[in-house]
Amino acid sequence: RFAALCALFCLGLSSTPSAAEPLRIASFHTDLSGRGPGLILRDILRSEPPVAATLDVLEMANADIVALQDFDFDAGEQALSALAAALSERGLDYPHVLALRPNSGRLTGQDLDGDGRNDGPRDAHGYGRFSGEGGMALLSRYP
Repeated sequence: RFAALCALFCLGLSSTPSAAEPLRIASFHTDLSGRGPGLILRDILRSEPPVAATLDVLEMANADIVALQDFDFDAGEQALSALAAALSERGLDYPHVLALRPNSGRLTGQDLDGDGRNDGPRDAHGYGRFSGEGGMALLSRYP
């Protein structure tokens, strides 16, 4: 689905008139993930130092669309919505968010790393100590 979304997005870019306003796109590695399932939301709500630093960088970038890496996935997009709300308090509105479930932390049930166990981070489809660790997300001013 992400590849199809990117293809549609790129098609939309190529059909815009040359006199259109510039579109600012940013990519940022947040370094917020990996602390545990749901903890990224807690950190955002508490304005922990790594979150504040991320907000500072995103505020300076002032992009129309932001691709975030190393951002833990949660099915209800609560963490991503909380980050968007924190950015809104700084004057950056991103009403459109997208986070697709990554394969990190999804256990295979197999002992892939040969350590005699089948429930470790290296036994998952993608390395991860919990399902959704280190995912990617999009913040956008546009649908």
